[in-house]
Amino acid sequence: MTDLLVNGLAQPGLPADDRGFLYGDLLFETIAFKDGRAPLWAWHWQRLSVSSERLGLVRPSEALVLEECLRLAGSRHCVIRFTLTRGSGGRAYTPPTDPVCRRIVQRRPWPDSIDRFRHEGMRLLTSPVHLASDSVLAGMKHGNRLEQVLAARECAQRGGDEALLQDTQGRLVEAIASNLVVVIDGLTLTPATDRAGVSGVGLAWLREQPGVALETAEITVMDLARAEEVLVINSVAGIRPVTAVDDHRFAIGATCRAWQRLWSERVGT
Repeated sequence: MTDLLVNGLAQPGLPADDRGFLYGDLLFETIAFKDGRAPLWAWHWQRLSVSSERLGLVRPSEALVLEECLRLAGSRHCVIRFTLTRGSGGRAYTPPTDPVCRRIVQRRPWPDSIDRFRHEGMRLLTSPVHLASDSVLAGMKHGNRLEQVLAARECAQRGGDEALLQDTQGRLVEAIASNLVVVIDGLTLTPATDRAGVSGVGLAWLREQPGVALETAEITVMDLARAEEVLVINSVAGIRPVTAVDDHRFAIGATCRAWQRLWSERVGT
């Protein structure tokens, strides 16, 4: 059975002139599927809809995309990546006037490390790679990910599980593939993503849950010394405690465990 669909068809790859390949001219969503359902689908589709409008990509119908994703996922516990590129054409950086967007659906196995990280926690390192501040691409999950690639490479060389990324103003933004939550003085705080970073689906879901009080705040690495808990969250791995950031150690606290129970009950992936 194929694990790749391009415009709904099983194909071995993409044309070399696809603008996503050439320029990162694309959006993507990484979606958890289990038992034939994607519990966070509505949040993924909302982000894709807003981002495609911002980039001027022609969004396909939701029913078509969901059908293609389900075709690959079946009843598996797996990860589906949906990618929407601007397709081929245009003149160098200048895109075509009427783009014919290309849909790419890929299936990946469920990561073995998720359960361990949820239970035992993660060791994070502060990355020397800084994200551009006040980016026109802030919030979107677009194809220009070289900052994250460099950060992940450096983190792996130093033996970390994940890395924390700051912007060029020294403000914490996110982890490489997750949003960040910090508990300080009893308040649960998360950095803004309107100047840098990705507006995460897992975080968007969490904000909407009854009883969850989550405030947006400017946070620096220095603030972590006062933190009672540090968590990371994304739509696939869910909520994971952070037990260390560089030389700072953290206990796995009540906020993390309560939110993990909430995730298990209402998302179930």
